[in-house]
Order: sequence, then C-alpha cells, then structure tokens
Amino acid sequence: MTNEEINKLVINILGEGSEVLHPITGGMMNLSFLVKDKNDKKYILYIPTEQANEMVDRPLEKEHQAIIHELGITSKNVYFDEKTGIKMNEYIEGNSLDHIADFDYEKVAKLFKKLHSSIVLSREDYAPFDRFVNIYEKEAKSFEKESSPLYQELRDFLFSKREYLESQRLSLCHNDAQRSNIVKTPNDEYYFIDFEFVGNNDAIYDIAAFGNGLVSEGRELLNKYYNDKPTDEEIRRYYLWRIFISLQWYNVAVTKHYRGEGEKHGFNFLDVANHFLKNAKDAYDGYHLEIKDDDVKDDTIKLIITTLDKVRHFLRKDGGDCEFVSYNDGVVYVRMHGACQDCSYAYNDIKDLVEVILQEEVPGVVEVRLA
Repeated sequence: MTNEEINKLVINILGEGSEVLHPITGGMMNLSFLVKDKNDKKYILYIPTEQANEMVDRPLEKEHQAIIHELGITSKNVYFDEKTGIKMNEYIEGNSLDHIADFDYEKVAKLFKKLHSSIVLSREDYAPFDRFVNIYEKEAKSFEKESSPLYQELRDFLFSKREYLESQRLSLCHNDAQRSNIVKTPNDEYYFIDFEFVGNNDAIYDIAAFGNGLVSEGRELLNKYYNDKPTDEEIRRYYLWRIFISLQWYNVAVTKHYRGEGEKHGFNFLDVANHFLKNAKDAYDGYHLEIKDDDVKDDTIKLIITTLDKVRHFLRKDGGDCEFVSYNDGVVYVRMHGACQDCSYAYNDIKDLVEVILQEEVPGVVEVRLA
C-alpha cells in the first residue's frame, strides 16, 4: 500500500482528524504503524505481507484475539479485515522486550502461564511439524534445492524426536512468543501482541520461541516458568523446540530473500537465515550439554505418554487433566490440571486410576507421584 492509501485507511477506520504518526520497525510478517485519532488516542495498524496471508487463517486469528483479550493479557482489537488481514489494535504504551534489556523474567513467566492456563482452547491445533514440512520447508526448497549440511544434520536429529514432541499435552499457545511480541509498560506490566499463529500446542514451544535472539534467554524463562526447578524432560523439550523454531525461521528467511522482500523490510534475509541456523546449532549444543539420551528410557516414556492419553480421556469428562512430567527409576511424575488441580480426590485418581493402568501397561513402572 502507498502512504496515501494507508492514510485514507486510517481515516476510514478512526474518522477525520486521525493520522499516521510513524512506522514501527521489526517483524517479518507485518508492516506496522503507530496512528492516533482526533482525541490523540493511539493505535497500532498492521498490514501483513503477502507471505503472511498465505500462512494465516484470518477468521481464526480474529477469534484468538478476542479470547486472549478476555484473559486480560492484550489490548482490544478495533478493526479486522478478514480478507486482507489488515487490523488495528489499541496501543499498549511501552516497549517490546526486543528493545530493552531490563525486564522481569518472573513476570514474563506469569504472562505465559495465564495464557497456557486458559480454559478456552482454540478450535485448531497448531500442528507444528505439519506446518514445517508442508509450508515453510516446502517453500524454501522451491528456491534452494539443496540444504546446507548443517541444516540437514539438525533437521534429521529434530525429526527423530517428532513422535515424542507431538505426544505432549496441548494448551492454548501464542506460537510466536518472541521478545518482539511482548510489551512492557511503564508500570512494569507485560502484554502479548500479534496473534497470527495462535493454536493448541505444547506450552514449552512458547518458552522456546522466547529464545529467538539468544537460546540462553529462553532457557532462563524456562527456569522461572517452573519455579527454578524444570525437570529433565522439560529441559529436553525446550531445546528440541528451540531447534525446531530456529529451523522454521531459517526457512522463512530463505524464502523471503528469494522473493525479494528484503527491500520492503530493510533486512538482509540471508543474514537472518544464518542467525537462525546458528541459533539452532546453539540449541543443539545446549541439548547435548544438559541431556543424556537413553533409547530404552525414551521408548518407555513414549509408552507412558501414549497410555496416559487413555487415562486423560476419563479425567477430561469431569473437567480435569494430567500431564506427564518425568520418569526416573520406575517412578512416573505427573502434574494435575483443571478440576483435578485442587481436587481433594486427586491423590486417589493418581493411585487408583493413573498408577494402576500404567503399572499394567508399561513394563518397569512401579509408582506414580505428583510432580
């Protein structure tokens, strides 16, 4: 859109006397502008790129925007064109976390928890691996026929863990929860913005997305999210999802380079692609520093998770749920959710239902405990 077209759009939405103040830098999927109405109330106008519209279900995005606004962790949407993807939200005074170094990891963790504890879920699962193969990688390969050896090595390792990652409990997730999509206000409050990729997913995927700049930042957030006591399995999932997200954005950047979108965004997208490939390698190295793979244990965990899915079916009928946390020396640790979380019968459910079934169906399981 030309500057004249953008100005006309703002006036059509907000009325006479409204104007565009300035563009906002950052973001690979939208051109963003700070605007104001005749009363000087500020808003953000988002105009998506062509590639974004190919990837995003706009009616679903509109639904997600409303759900997350009800949770009190984003601003109100005032305009949404489902055909073009153009939208306008009330402005949240403050700075996105990619522009500041001083922020509170514990408060960011609480923001994530509020989203992930939403009773209302999306009507769609995010299905990250299907997206990866059928959209992001497919497009990149249409331009770059042969992947770099490092990309292929990391991809092969990641996809060997696909079944394990896809078996995790699903929560409502942002799925693009990088620092640029979190705003800190002058009152030290934190809010999400940008909901193009919301869907049901493993909550740790969101934490991994926070490590877009540095893997260590997402790892620190993981600590705060789990009160400085993440389990080995939670650490394992963090690094695997961090590799996944980095390779995904590597493919996006490659596609944008060959499409000639660098001039529109002021980015050298090959530099961006190289950043994410290095980020993926950092996550891979972190994984092997902190995690010791055990194929026998991995097979047992897969069977535990599959068996737990049968148990969860019964718990969900009463509004509850349980999540696999870890497995060590014959003991399975689970976390209860929903109605089960504060229920006085939770211990009985674990011993009389979860433990009995796991002992019957998974060799080696001797006990189930609350994490």
